[in-house]
Parts: sequence; structure tokens; C-alpha cells
Amino acid sequence: MTDMRTEIPAKPSIEKLEKRLKPSGRHRVRMFFLRAGTQAADLLFRLIELFIALIVTIFLVIPVALVLFLRKLFTGKPVTISRARVIVGKGGRKLSLARFNLARSGWANLLLFIYVLTGKLGIVGASMEDFADHQFTLESGYLHDGRPGIVSLWQVRRNSNIGHEGLAATEWEYRFTHSPGSDLFLILRAIPACFFGKGSTTSPDTINLFDISFANLTMKDAVALIHETAGSGTEAESFFFVNPDCLNKTFSDQDYREVLVDADHVFPDGIGLAIAGKIVRSPLRENVNGTDMLPFLCEMAAAHDFSLFLLGGKPGVAEKMAANLEDTYRVRIAGTRDGYFDRSRENDAVLTTINESGADIVLVAFGAPLQEKWISANLDRLDAAVVMGVGGLFDFYSGNTRRAPRWMREIGLEWVYRIMQEPGRMWKRYVVGNPLFLMRVLIWKLRQGNQAGDTL
Repeated sequence: MTDMRTEIPAKPSIEKLEKRLKPSGRHRVRMFFLRAGTQAADLLFRLIELFIALIVTIFLVIPVALVLFLRKLFTGKPVTISRARVIVGKGGRKLSLARFNLARSGWANLLLFIYVLTGKLGIVGASMEDFADHQFTLESGYLHDGRPGIVSLWQVRRNSNIGHEGLAATEWEYRFTHSPGSDLFLILRAIPACFFGKGSTTSPDTINLFDISFANLTMKDAVALIHETAGSGTEAESFFFVNPDCLNKTFSDQDYREVLVDADHVFPDGIGLAIAGKIVRSPLRENVNGTDMLPFLCEMAAAHDFSLFLLGGKPGVAEKMAANLEDTYRVRIAGTRDGYFDRSRENDAVLTTINESGADIVLVAFGAPLQEKWISANLDRLDAAVVMGVGGLFDFYSGNTRRAPRWMREIGLEWVYRIMQEPGRMWKRYVVGNPLFLMRVLIWKLRQGNQAGDTL
């Protein structure tokens, strides 16, 4: 008896299949124009790259090279760094890159535009991966099929502190979605994003701001910390996300300030904290905000069978969010409860409901500072190991409020989108609150510096 799994189709069947799949005349014409359009777009973008590289070379690279040459005549310092950076070039080949002998990496990397003119680099492309660290696989060969770029999607997201998916996932995203138009848009996004980058400054494990200690972690490490806490079986610990608006409130609300000072874990949330970190010379590793964290948190919880309890929001919002999370991430929801209950008469019943649900992680969405105060007051009465204050998170994941597009978050303009959505409520928080916050950071830094000087 013939095994149908290994039977070779008859020749007439193959010919029939080929005939059916062979493109018709009209389809061939359509494909021809599609390929021609793609090639024309690629050529146009290459011309734009060459034009940008030529302008940078004439007005920046050549003048800097002349200044460094004069410096060499008087001091003997070489024009370029003696040891070239070796990266993975197009097709996985080794590519050595010379840079100017300057302390600031931005100026040192100006020489890279020469490689754009020679075709070894693109202005936009895959990230520059060190050749010594590269592992050659079929997948990596596909990723390095094109030229590496001075600007990359990973670089933009890393500078804006939202590269939570990691290098590999971001590189795959770029490889499958990029086009001449999106590459040009990426160049425009790279300009403001570069101001958020931490540069070569070392990032400490904690950041002290207004005497409140922030855990300076990547998103991956923050989720790992929550995983460890949820599975520890010890007493409940508090996790708070704090943004500039929260810190502004601590200046008029001493009780809120004390709650944050005594909290178990505080994560820095928002572009304002990233700027503050640069001001105090303690740059953020990543923007660890609750909205970006939730998908990673749900995936972790689903993988380890941790359950979530959703407490807060208007009636019906938590239930809608729970249905979305169960459908999208297959995470187990232990229970839900809206935030509109009498704190004096119904609080005990709410605590009983949460504890009887057996939840491992409780998300509390009352808004700051109410949620932090409630968590602090009731933490020792909760059986869950992780209790988190998450602000307006439920509105985003219930579908009631739309999140800003990714490109706006990459250039630090999510606050503009929030103002556009709710101008009456948000304009004061951002237009007045953000400058006030940064002014307070500068004053605090000056005072810290003066105190250190007095100590010496």
C-alpha cells in the first residue's frame, strides 16, 4: 500500500498547479510596476542619504578634520582614534570604522558619514553590532542583509528609554516593517530622541530625587523583581510608578511624600523623570511606566500562573479590562472591583473580597495620591505579595482611552497627545506642571551641591 505522505504527485497535477499559480498577463504587469515603484523609492532614498551625507561632510566633517589636523601639528595627538570600531557590515562581513579622536561621541562619529558616501553604511539601517560579540546564524544573516545605519530603530528607542522589547525584537521589527518613507521618518525622530540618550554616563542602581529613592531598572529587570516578589510568599510589598505630576503633589501633600519615602519600590515614569535624571547626572536605564509594563507583567503572570485582581476605575471599566487581558494574554484574573466605594464603610469588605480571591498581584487604580495612600494604609491586611498603584492604566487597557502613537512616545511627546485628548484636565498638569517640576529639580540639585560643599 502506498504511503500517501510520501507519494509524488503525478506530472499532470504539477503542471496544473503551475498553470494555476503562474501569474496572468495583467498580474505580471501589476508586479512589474510594483517592483519598479519600489526600486524608484529605494533609489530616491539613496539620493537623499547621499545629499545629507554630503552636506554633513562639507559643513562639519571637513572643518572638524582640519581643526584636528592643526591640533596634531602642535600637540601630536592623532586625528582619528587609534583603534577602529569593528562592526558587522552588510552580509555579515567585518567592517572597521574610524572615528575622530574626540571625547564627545557625537562629534567623534561625524566621520561615519564618509562611509555613507562610500556605500558601506546607511544613514538609517540595522544597529551597529560589534563584530566580536556577533553570533553568526541564519537569522542574523537575514538581519544583516542590508547596510548598518548611523541611525537605527533600536538607537532611537534606547535613547528615549522605551526599548523594552530588547535589541533582537526591535531589529526584527525594523527588518520587516522598514521602507524608504519609514526610514526618512526615523531620521526625523532620531533628532529629538538623541537629547534623551544617557551617553556614556554610568547609571546608578537607585536615583535619589527630593529624598525619594527610585529603583533604576530596565523593564525586564523590573518585571523580574515583581516575579520574584510574587513568588516569595512573604508579606505584601508596594510598587509605585511616580511621574513629575506625582512629585509636584508631594510639595503640598506631606502625607503623600512620606508614603513614597517609605515605599518598598518606586519606579520612574515619564520623559520628565528622564530629563531630571540627566540633570542630576543619574540617567534612567529605561522609562518603567505601568502602561508599557502591563503586557510584560501579564505574560510573566500567565507563564507562572499568578493571578491578578483589578481594583479601581469607574463601574464596568475593570471588568472590560479583565476580559481584554484574559483574551489577549491568557492571564488569570482573580477578581475585579470598581474604585467607587465608601472607604469608611466598605473598605473591610473590599479587602475581604481581594483576599478571598487568592490574587497574587493587585493593581490599584484610584489615581495619585489616593491609591498610594490606600495601599500604604492597607498593605499589611492584604494577602497578595505584590500591590501596585497604576493610576489611569485601566482606561487604556479597557479601550476607553487611546494611547499616544509609538512615534510620539519615541520623541517624548506623549504628553502632547494626552493634552489633545483631555485639554481641560491635562493642560495644567503638563504645560504648567512640567516646567515647574524641572525648576524644582534644578533648585534641589543646587541645594544638594551646596550641602556637599559645606560638608567638605
